[in-house]
Amino acid sequence: MKRRTFLGALCAAAAIGGIAWSDDGENGDATEEIGGCEPKRFEFAEQKMGVPTRIVLYARDQETAEKAADAVWRRFDELNAALSDYDSESEIVRVCRESGKAGAPVAISADLRRTLEEARRFCVLTDGAFDVTVSPVVKLWRRSRYFNERPPEKILETAKKTVGLANWKLTEAGVETAPGVRFDVGGIAKGLALDEALATLRTFGIESALVDAGGDLRLGAAPPGKDGWTIGIAGLEKEGAAFYRTLANVGVASSGDANRFLEIDGVRYSHIIDPRTGEPLTRRCVATVVAPSATAADALASAVCVLGLEGTPELVERLKKSESNDEKAGAFDPLETILYRVKSDAEAPFSAEEIDVFATPGFADALDGEKAR
Repeated sequence: MKRRTFLGALCAAAAIGGIAWSDDGENGDATEEIGGCEPKRFEFAEQKMGVPTRIVLYARDQETAEKAADAVWRRFDELNAALSDYDSESEIVRVCRESGKAGAPVAISADLRRTLEEARRFCVLTDGAFDVTVSPVVKLWRRSRYFNERPPEKILETAKKTVGLANWKLTEAGVETAPGVRFDVGGIAKGLALDEALATLRTFGIESALVDAGGDLRLGAAPPGKDGWTIGIAGLEKEGAAFYRTLANVGVASSGDANRFLEIDGVRYSHIIDPRTGEPLTRRCVATVVAPSATAADALASAVCVLGLEGTPELVERLKKSESNDEKAGAFDPLETILYRVKSDAEAPFSAEEIDVFATPGFADALDGEKAR
């Protein structure tokens, strides 16, 4: 993809702080071989887990590519059946209905168990900035967008009491929750599905692939003959400076509130809720995280928005230090993030004085390089 075309895609994505990407392989210009055959580029698209989802892969033939893509779509459907909080018949909704009444653990599938294990892990690692039990509070604030008013304080306070690790636990028998606890794993499920998608492709011998679910990415090995996948990162400004990274074998996720918010009495309330307070963020922000897995990138992107410029540097350092003690060796290596936050209630386009930026070295170098052009 030519730079001008790619920049146009970036500017479109920038409105929501999104991620654009390219493998520069629109004409199947692969030069290395897979299994003795010249690899070819294939692309597939479906609507999965409520978002547009795309697979770009390099395979030896169309039959292999199609079988691999079909297997990925089935895996997405399996995970959606377990994890969707929009499907009244999903496993996680059923568990929430039953667990608070049962007085004992409710049996759960391997997929739901793994998701909840990861959710607990990231809740601990982020000191509660990521918490899947925030669902009752989120639903109250969603209601507020319709009525243009804060949730009733007594109801909000009751909902806040159901949030937190102390209200649920995992045992060998399943999951046990306090009454009123509801899970919303939307902040981690997409990332987990992306990791599963890449793992599924690898069972077909496909290493060079990219899976995009609503703008969050899981990157496999670089496209043949390339150093990596070209990823463009956009900030808060609709027409602001964009910069590029060449990445492979990582997950990339963004979170932000550039367009989704509620304004009451002159206060701008984001759709992003701080689980620790039960209150929405009141400043525009966009965060992008690169991590070894899409699961980690997905969970951490929302946590970074919640923690802001005050807490994100500490989180990054804590995650790096945790690697030596983490049961998953190298779980956060590499780990990079960039966070934009608006200082005031100024409207876009913003001046440099109106935006704070925190960036780890890889993002900072790329951003400085783009500014120097």
